[in-house]
Amino acid sequence: MRCKGYLFSDVSRPVVSLSAIAVVGALALLMSASQVMAGGVSAQPADSLNVTNASNGVLAQMGTSGAAGGAPEVAMGGGPGTPGETGGMFAGFHVSGYASQTFGMWQNPTALKDYTSSRNNLATARTLLQVDENYRLNENNTFFAREWFVYEPPYSFNSANNDLWSAASPNKSSFGHFMNGYYNNYQVRDAWWENKTGPLTTFIGNQIVVWGQSIAFRVGDVINPADTCWNFGFANLEQSRNPQWMIHPILNLPEWGNFNSNFVELVWQPGFSPNYWPEQQYDPYGKYIGEDEKAGRALPCLPSASHGPSARFDVHYDSQPRFGLSAPFAPPPYTGGNAGPTGASLAGNAGANPFGHEAWACSALAPAVLPGFNPLPPGMRGHFNCNLGLSKNNNPYSPIGDRSALDIGVWNIPGYQPQNWNEGVRVHTLYGATEYTAFYYNDNMNGGAPFTAKWTPLTNLWQYSYPDIQQIGVTADRPLPVPEAVAQYFPGVFRGEVLYSNHNSFPDMSPLNFTGQGWSDVVKWMAAIDLDQAYAPWLTQTGNLNANLEVFDQIVMDNKKVFTIGNAVDSNPAKNDVQILGNIGTSFWWADIEPTFTMIYQVKGRNIAMFPSLVLNPPWTKKYFVKLQAIEVMGGDKVYGLGLFKGQSLLTAQLQYNFNLL
Repeated sequence: MRCKGYLFSDVSRPVVSLSAIAVVGALALLMSASQVMAGGVSAQPADSLNVTNASNGVLAQMGTSGAAGGAPEVAMGGGPGTPGETGGMFAGFHVSGYASQTFGMWQNPTALKDYTSSRNNLATARTLLQVDENYRLNENNTFFAREWFVYEPPYSFNSANNDLWSAASPNKSSFGHFMNGYYNNYQVRDAWWENKTGPLTTFIGNQIVVWGQSIAFRVGDVINPADTCWNFGFANLEQSRNPQWMIHPILNLPEWGNFNSNFVELVWQPGFSPNYWPEQQYDPYGKYIGEDEKAGRALPCLPSASHGPSARFDVHYDSQPRFGLSAPFAPPPYTGGNAGPTGASLAGNAGANPFGHEAWACSALAPAVLPGFNPLPPGMRGHFNCNLGLSKNNNPYSPIGDRSALDIGVWNIPGYQPQNWNEGVRVHTLYGATEYTAFYYNDNMNGGAPFTAKWTPLTNLWQYSYPDIQQIGVTADRPLPVPEAVAQYFPGVFRGEVLYSNHNSFPDMSPLNFTGQGWSDVVKWMAAIDLDQAYAPWLTQTGNLNANLEVFDQIVMDNKKVFTIGNAVDSNPAKNDVQILGNIGTSFWWADIEPTFTMIYQVKGRNIAMFPSLVLNPPWTKKYFVKLQAIEVMGGDKVYGLGLFKGQSLLTAQLQYNFNLL
């Protein structure tokens, strides 16, 4: 599992991944198969469910250069108008987009005490403008570009943690100084050229390619990293994916016997991925400084903008000391951890993983470890004279900066050398009524998530880098074989996919494994049944019934009791992390009223996330709508999966206006 983590500023990336049904917000993002620092982030297929917002009912947009599991047709941006309606220099040019305003209020601010001392109800106030341009030069050449303009105000959730940030920082820097403006975004997001030459279609540029079938869990969706900086609960699926610069050819093949709709597609990502967004430039940990030309390959939030102290949509620390997994101190050496009412430090809250190895072994630190929580052999406890004054000359203001107990330094994002390229190939066919795909993907970035923090033994130096993982997957879908009399009322479709991923990184707290790194292969599978546009006159005369049921399982092949979830939560990952998605929706008055209920249940911890929503369109137009939604997080284990976000339940209201300019 790509379990990456951070003691202060990281998180394990989901094999998840957590990685939003249109996400079920970053929640589904966050929990799908991997552990983001303590949770998971999961990306999903092209705009499907859109359970949590952003572009419900957008006028036919595009910008995704690969169908989710299906044939390689690509709808090129656009609303009702057809490119080329205007003559002259604007022939073939089309501009569309939407503007939205989202407000969200915490349902119970007092439940946020593990994250912030703020009791302000405001959870989000986001203004987003998306503009798409399509230019069809001729029947063989089309250009697409998408721009984002996002503004969010400073939040009390973040600024209330200033004192904690200052206390943990060597030069007493202000947390708010770095966080204000972090979520704002002004950029060209997607930009690519499509060329058709005979049976070959080629996409070149910054683009999104979706190979998976799941609508809630990251299984075959392996190409684009999932950005969770500001999409918890109110960004759609496509918004959670980071476009990547690549060359993406699709070659249609002739029929072969009973195999038809055959094609093969390639993806080549040379590592060039400039990113000048505020989330990199104002990163309070300075982990991307000097890496602008390739920072877009990496996940900027794991899952939130900051951990220790927390920024919005962070995950819980483990507050229960666990022998062999944590190195709890008493009293805390500083107050730089969770922003609880007492300002208890990360170490004091017992979440001292992976710091445990350094604390157990080094003579300057071991005496402060609580009695009974040092698993090293008696003769090795605090036996080593460690050099704890070294510096990577990263920055003087971060709790993991220069000469801190965990001096992390700038994260080493792989460059442009051939050994650091990402490459993938997928083949597609249709046999009878069943659609099959198989793919291989070489990922030098581990989905954008660094591997677990690696200790340089007997020093205060730690390192984050990115492992090269190999992934092989297959997908299949077909109509359910039911009698025609049943199918007209129950048009069910089966979907399934399996992914094998080798050499995934886990935090390993084995006492004598001084680097703190462990490895395991991971298998993920998903099986689903969809009910698409079912005729339900008993429910609605002007709409249809849609429903989805997905079962997901992530299997850690070599799971150990010394593996943990990320580097700040001392809880063991499940051998089998089973999660179930249920979704049902319909519409009334010709789609003017659209209620939807979505829920994810995680077996471990009996954790539940629910996303009921209601979309209201005025009967005279589809250009604008209002969406009301509740995001409810419940469960019995606050340091696993969905439970990591307990306390962050919120209510949102979104107004969106869709437009076509040309």
